[in-house]
Parts: sequence; structure tokens; C-alpha cells
Amino acid sequence: MSASKRNKGKELLKKIIITLVSVLIMGIALSVLGIIDEGMDSFTYMNISISDSMGWSLGNWEILLNVILFIPVIIWGRKHIGLGTLFNMTLVGYTIDVCSWFWSKTDIAKWIEILPLRIAIMLVAVAIFVFAAAFYMSTDLGTSPCDALPMMFSERFIKIPFKLVRFLWDAILVLIGFIFSGKVGIVTILMVLFLGQTIALVRNWMRRGTYNENE
Repeated sequence: MSASKRNKGKELLKKIIITLVSVLIMGIALSVLGIIDEGMDSFTYMNISISDSMGWSLGNWEILLNVILFIPVIIWGRKHIGLGTLFNMTLVGYTIDVCSWFWSKTDIAKWIEILPLRIAIMLVAVAIFVFAAAFYMSTDLGTSPCDALPMMFSERFIKIPFKLVRFLWDAILVLIGFIFSGKVGIVTILMVLFLGQTIALVRNWMRRGTYNENE
């Protein structure tokens, strides 16, 4: 095997590990936000609202919904599919389930009753989630069906700016979640307004750093 092929193999393995770890960290951060109970990203918020009303585990519901959403991605958006797609589809929901079960066995809920500590943990969890999501997307190993669908709509069908499509998409998810749960946390609202732009800024910063290192 040539040195070039070995280097490509090592780089691919590095990307796979980064993607896997990032997805798991996203799930852990979201489980902490679940304890804070001030909301999370629009897709997870909607899924928790629906799964709770149905008596399902979040992981099982997300698997079912992701498989349904995956169908149009296979037909019209195959460039968005990769290992990252499968990791996100299968691991985030179950990671939240496992971590939430673990948190329920601790006294963490009592600790976060102190408002300053509650706010601090919330901000740290949001920051960790944003950075993990940026790392996961920066590897270019595919995105979740939920992230791929608004990209597809913007590219192939609607021909309007992606930022607007993404905002409308997130707003619809939040509306569905609100119908099932009857409440929306401040974190969910802030993520709808700023998550996409924040992740884009972090990704650009990371890629510039990687480029400069390679130079």
C-alpha cells in the first residue's frame, strides 16, 4: 500500500472517530439540557414531545422517524449521506435515553435547583452541543436526514436562501413539538434563531485553523 493511500486511510479513520465522538457528545449535552428543562434543538425538542406523549423511548421514536425522513434523502440528496448520517440517526436518541437514566440515579436534579448553577450548566451544555455539532458537520461524512432535508429543499425545489429555509423548517418542528407538549423553553427559541449561524461560524473557524496547520 502506498504512503498516499495509508495517509488517506488514516485521515478517514480520524474523521470517523471525530464524527462518532462528536455525535455521542451531542447526545450527552442534550441529556443535560433535558434536566435543565429549558429546551434544546428543535428536532430533539419535537421528538421528545412526541415520544413522551406516545410512551415511547426517545431512541426508538427517533429511529423510526429518521428512517422515514431518510427515504427522500436517498432519492434526492445522496451527497448528504455518509457514516455521519448513520451515527446521527441511530446514536443521538439512545445516548440521551441512557444518560437521562443515569442522571435520574444521581442527585444532579437537586444541584441545579440553584439558579446561578442552573444557568451556568445550561450555557456550558449549549456550548458543548454547538461545538460537537460543528465538529460532526466539519468532517463531511454526511448529515442527519433532518439537516439534509432543508438543504435539499433549498438546492433542488424552492430556490430560496438556505438560512430562510432552515429557519422555517426549525419553526415547523418547534410548532409540532409545542402541539404535543404545550411548552417551549428559552433554549429551543434561541437555537431556532441562532444555532445555524453559530455552527457555521464555528465550522469556518475550525476549517481555517486546519488549513493554516496544513500550511
